[in-house]
Amino acid sequence: MAHIKKKYLIGIDIGGTKTSVTLGTTKGKILDHNRFSSRSGQKPVQSISEICDAIHSLVSKYHLSKNKILGVGVAVPGHIDVQNGIVLKSPNLPGWRGLALKSILRKKLKLPVFVDNDANVTALGESYFGEGRKFSDFLYVTVSTGIGSGIFANGRLVRGTSGVAGELGHMTVVPNGIKCNCGKRGCLEAYASGTAIENYVKKNLNHKTSVNGSAIAQAAKKGDRLSIRARLIAADYLGIGLANVINLLNPEAIILGGGVMSEVHYFWDPMIAAIKRETWPAVYKTCKIIRSKLKDKVADFGVLALVLESRKIAP
Repeated sequence: MAHIKKKYLIGIDIGGTKTSVTLGTTKGKILDHNRFSSRSGQKPVQSISEICDAIHSLVSKYHLSKNKILGVGVAVPGHIDVQNGIVLKSPNLPGWRGLALKSILRKKLKLPVFVDNDANVTALGESYFGEGRKFSDFLYVTVSTGIGSGIFANGRLVRGTSGVAGELGHMTVVPNGIKCNCGKRGCLEAYASGTAIENYVKKNLNHKTSVNGSAIAQAAKKGDRLSIRARLIAADYLGIGLANVINLLNPEAIILGGGVMSEVHYFWDPMIAAIKRETWPAVYKTCKIIRSKLKDKVADFGVLALVLESRKIAP
C-alpha cells in the first residue's frame, strides 16, 4: 500500500434517520462534519442535493482543491452492488431502491466515489482506525436499531458472493418466531436489537407510552424490573447469536458497537454468560470480546476507511 501525505477524504453515512457528511485525513483525523435528516429514506433526489451541498460547504470552508481529495466513501444500509455502487434494496431507505448512487454522485462531485453496505464500512473503520488493527480475523457487530456485522478473515473484508455476507441480525434464533422488519420470522434482530428491547417493554406495559432504548437503559439502572428483564432477554439472545458465529468462524475477536452497547448494565455480563454457555470452550478461550473505542463515530471513521481500502492506501 502507498502512503499519501496531505490528502483528504470525504465520507457519507446515510442512515434511515440521519445522514452524516465527514471531512477527514488519511491518518484518521476527523476535521469537520455536517449532519441532517435522511427524510425517512423517501426523497433521494432532495437528500442527494443536500449531501452535495454539505460537501461543497466543507470543501470551501477548508479551501480544498479537488486534487487534494482522494475520494468519497459512502455507507448505505441494505443490499448494495458494491462494484457499480447501486442500492439494490434498503429497508431503511425505501425510496432509494435501484438507485445508481455511485454514478449520480460521481457526476455531481467530479470525484472518485465508493459505495458499500454500512456494516462492512464500520468493520473497515475498526480495521483501519480502531481495535480491529490488532486482529486479522474479527467481526465488528453493531447492536442498535437493528443488528449488523462486518467480517474480516485473513485481514480481508468478506463480502460474500452476492455482497451480503455478515447479515448476523437475520440469523434465525426462534423458528416461526416474532416477525422481523425484513419479512422473516424469528430473526436475531427481532429479539436482541434496540428495537426488540423497546418492543418488549411496550408489549408488557399496561398503558400506552413512548419509550426508547436510552430511557429503558436508565430505568434498568434504577431497578425497574420490566426494563431489566427486557435487557436480560435481549442479551441472552445476542449471546446465542454471537456464540454461533464464534463456533462457525473461530475469530480472534468480536468488536461490539452501536447504541445498545453504550449502556452495558444488565446487558454485557449476561451476554458474555450466554456466549460462554453456547460456545465450544476451545474457541471461546481464543476469542476476545470487546467494545469499540470509536463508539458513535465508528461510521464516520468507516466511510473514510472505505476510500483508503478502495484505493489501497495505508493510513
